[in-house]
Amino acid sequence: MRISTPSRLMMMSRTDKETRLKDFIAESLDALAESPGAAGIVTVIARSNESPAARALIAALSEAHGASLDIRVIVADARTEDPAALSLRDIAGVDCRLLSDPRFGASHEQLVIGRTHVWIGDCLRRDPNKRDAFELYHKADPIARKCAIISFERLWARAKPLMPAKNSSIPSELIAAGKNEDSDAFPRPLRQ
Repeated sequence: MRISTPSRLMMMSRTDKETRLKDFIAESLDALAESPGAAGIVTVIARSNESPAARALIAALSEAHGASLDIRVIVADARTEDPAALSLRDIAGVDCRLLSDPRFGASHEQLVIGRTHVWIGDCLRRDPNKRDAFELYHKADPIARKCAIISFERLWARAKPLMPAKNSSIPSELIAAGKNEDSDAFPRPLRQ
């Protein structure tokens, strides 16, 4: 199945990527909240919890007030550089799976919010911090959403469930502050 010409194809620097993606997510969550009976479903395929897509989603969720969402996340790498950093696995109600099979490295990062908003980024094997990457933004495009959901469901079936993080019930006000419950109480050990 082919997706029609993208709504917006953009080449941008990695510094702009996270900001623009966060704005797109916030706009999509606002549109979702305004439409009655809308499906509050968010699906994410990300390279890791430190990818710009994951960080932008965490930032946008910290600003979304009262949003009831069903969030499912597939990551290709569960390791983290900074163990003190907040990840999607730290947020209560987020269902995470690991897709560690290298054969799926050509799969693209993607984010689907609600019924029509889709973002597609670079493939999973490319490190977004080492190069500029392209992005596709689809707004109000049910065909792009249908293709993205089919892709997500197929990868979801292949991915292995990840255990929730130790602090998987972090309240939204701490997410907004960008820290874990115990970040002030106990310093986290350095990764060996």
